[in-house]
Amino acid sequence: MQITDSNDLLGYLEAQAATGDKQWFGFLQQKIIAITLAHQIAANHADKMTPDQIVEYVIELNNQIFQKVISKRI
Repeated sequence: MQITDSNDLLGYLEAQAATGDKQWFGFLQQKIIAITLAHQIAANHADKMTPDQIVEYVIELNNQIFQKVISKRI
């Protein structure tokens, strides 16, 4: 599967989640999501947030996604 935009990325993530493999959301996938989110947030909120704030927000968001959705630890 070639990922060319955020819709492709979402489709990939849905397909991987459906496999039942608990390792599908690894470090590489988290990095890809973080970069995509950072670019989308910057495009929409560059007038309200600094680049550092955007990156920090994306890191926290990725951590929350992993803990609450992927691993369901919380």
